[in-house]
Amino acid sequence: MGSGFTAGVRRVVDELDGVTGVARVGREPARVTQRVHRGEIAVLDQLDLDGATAEELVARGVVAVVNASPSTSGRYPNLGPAVLIAAGVLLLDAVGEEVFGKVADGDEVRLEGDTLFVGGTPVARGAVQDHLSVAASAASARAGLAAALTDLTANTTGLLLDERELLIERIGIPRLTTELTGRHVLVVTGAYTGDLKQLRGYCREHRPVLVGVDGGADLLVARGLRPEIVLGDAQVMSDKAVRGARDVVVPLDAPGRSRLEALGVRPVSFRTKAPSEDMALLVVAAHEPALVVAAGLPLSVEHLLDRGRSAGASALLTRLHVGERLVSPVAVAELVPRRAIWPAVLLLIAALAAVVLTSLMITPHGFDAGVLNDRWQRLLEQLPW
Repeated sequence: MGSGFTAGVRRVVDELDGVTGVARVGREPARVTQRVHRGEIAVLDQLDLDGATAEELVARGVVAVVNASPSTSGRYPNLGPAVLIAAGVLLLDAVGEEVFGKVADGDEVRLEGDTLFVGGTPVARGAVQDHLSVAASAASARAGLAAALTDLTANTTGLLLDERELLIERIGIPRLTTELTGRHVLVVTGAYTGDLKQLRGYCREHRPVLVGVDGGADLLVARGLRPEIVLGDAQVMSDKAVRGARDVVVPLDAPGRSRLEALGVRPVSFRTKAPSEDMALLVVAAHEPALVVAAGLPLSVEHLLDRGRSAGASALLTRLHVGERLVSPVAVAELVPRRAIWPAVLLLIAALAAVVLTSLMITPHGFDAGVLNDRWQRLLEQLPW
């Protein structure tokens, strides 16, 4: 059971006995997700747990999440609880902020039923979430959707007024050395849960510029692809991803600059409070691409609301800013024809056999490597691919 787990990390899972693991504790979910490791238990505080945070926790391999606040308040149907439950991560909800005074970072804790233990001492009790409770909470939360949309609209208007120079006049958007004008661009974020293999046909046909955002840079690298542009938090990108990029764009006050300098990388700064994926869309759109495929940037109303007030407003504005050029990877994968590879392989083998045979026949003294190479090169020049 433990073959896929990091050495030294303890995990014991049993339906009857509960879950045991090292606790990673912090009130701010973003900091907890950066420190938590596979087999550990995240103890955090987030009202209306969003889908992006939940997906990051799942990617980090947590076995359980203990939330001081209700993971769903009922204001809108947020996505985080469903993501955790679908991945088999235990969720103990609304244990109260007192948990932060009773559990220290690095403690070995135990989650059994609705109770959290440190050693043999119960320190917190909450509501255990499952598929039924999460579905019921989401259903009742849809009643608050109209109010949430009104809130989102108001925040979007305020953000538009604050960032009008950036959005309308493009003041402050950095220039890139990579040419994007008139080209297709594939933007991949760390939140992308799809399979990049589905985009092979699109990449083969259109040769898009690859843009890695935060953890998306290493998603591309893991598939043997080199992102030409990386943006966002360089701390979550590998040395290979950063070094291989032609352009590295980071927020103006981003930490980790000393690491980039040690790697010989000179990043371009972008003064904005927008999240990384929105920053990427702003930079890309300013260079007039033909099409932007956004992998890991959901476009639905539910996902916009799930990001919270300010982040949701930022997401809505940047997507409107890119406009009709923005498409989803699902649409691209469906529209690009899937070409069968075996007919091409068989044709190539047959052509090679024909070249070898004719080379043998026309040479009076038998096999001639020079003749074979000459005919092979001529054949390659005539092939349609």
